[in-house]
Amino acid sequence: MRTIFIVFFFTLSSLAAADTVLVTGSNRGIGLELVTQYAADGWDVIATSRTPDDDDNLQALAAENSKVTIEALDVTDMKQIAALADKYQRTAIDVLINNAGLLGGRPGQEWGNLDADLFSQLMAVNVFGPIKVSEAFAAHVAASEQKKIIVISSTIGSISRMQNPTPFPLLATSKAAVNMGMRTVAMQLQDQGVTVAMLMPGIVQTRMMYQAGGMSLEEASQQTNFDLDRPGTISAAESASRIRNVVASIDGSETGTFLNNDGSPIEW
Repeated sequence: MRTIFIVFFFTLSSLAAADTVLVTGSNRGIGLELVTQYAADGWDVIATSRTPDDDDNLQALAAENSKVTIEALDVTDMKQIAALADKYQRTAIDVLINNAGLLGGRPGQEWGNLDADLFSQLMAVNVFGPIKVSEAFAAHVAASEQKKIIVISSTIGSISRMQNPTPFPLLATSKAAVNMGMRTVAMQLQDQGVTVAMLMPGIVQTRMMYQAGGMSLEEASQQTNFDLDRPGTISAAESASRIRNVVASIDGSETGTFLNNDGSPIEW
């Protein structure tokens, strides 16, 4: 009898599904590191990118690790979002990380030369995109064990911290907007036990950081040897690790809050 019980228990355990995470904007930087680290820990990872066919690092990672599945997803394409949600309708997603985002660069955000088209693009990618993705995958998350939805935000979107002019006023507006947007998502899903949080990843040495420093997109794209000793900055790998620690620690009591990468709350 004992032997039968042990075999039966082992069979049930072996059938238990791994935790699943979906990460948008997985082709580089923090997104790629999140995919790398979750997959290394045995998670099933759905890694999305706008144009995955030319994302060599992501493709190489998926070729080496069968836990990684790559999907094409433009977070501004409503049909693509709906189709992907339908494709995974039978998959419980423990953690949804809305990482895809747009900086926009400095041209078009300079005072006296604000660009309406750029603002529309920033709002579509940084605000409506994560809200719509969260809506589309809400049932998948609610059906999981962990039930967590995350958006990568920024303290540039903190209204209370804005004391001086910023070279990125349109970006700042979009980040303040996504914080409120995801707060509304949190309130919408709280009865389903879903925890929603906005996370500040830190000042991360990525292509986007170099753009923020004044480089053109082309110049920033060519940066490969980041200065990891630069004061106040962290690597994408360190940022991803901190984000994962915060995600693992949060619960329903913190839903709708804006958190730093050490888990402490940020006023906004």
